[in-house]
Amino acid sequence: MDDMITRIVEIEKQCADEIEKAEQAYRKKIEIHRAAVQERKAKECARIVSESETRLAQAIEEAKKKTEAEFQAAGGDIEKLYQDTSLDREIQEKIVSILLTI
Repeated sequence: MDDMITRIVEIEKQCADEIEKAEQAYRKKIEIHRAAVQERKAKECARIVSESETRLAQAIEEAKKKTEAEFQAAGGDIEKLYQDTSLDREIQEKIVSILLTI
């Protein structure tokens, strides 16, 4: 009877050891997988940030070009106004007329 109990205890101990080894192996596998997922996550975040920065830089560059074109167009219109003396005289006459009516 004692031999039987001793044998059962030994078998239970062996099973417990096997279970512990299996759990440790799975913990290692899980940790390796977790590290791989974290690395992939970091790479994807970096890629997304990089793409966002690129799009932002392109949008800023397009806005600068558009603004510059608008300033050049406005500058051309202002230059035309300065060069058109008849329009200049007409504006001066209207200003004087408005001032005299006050």
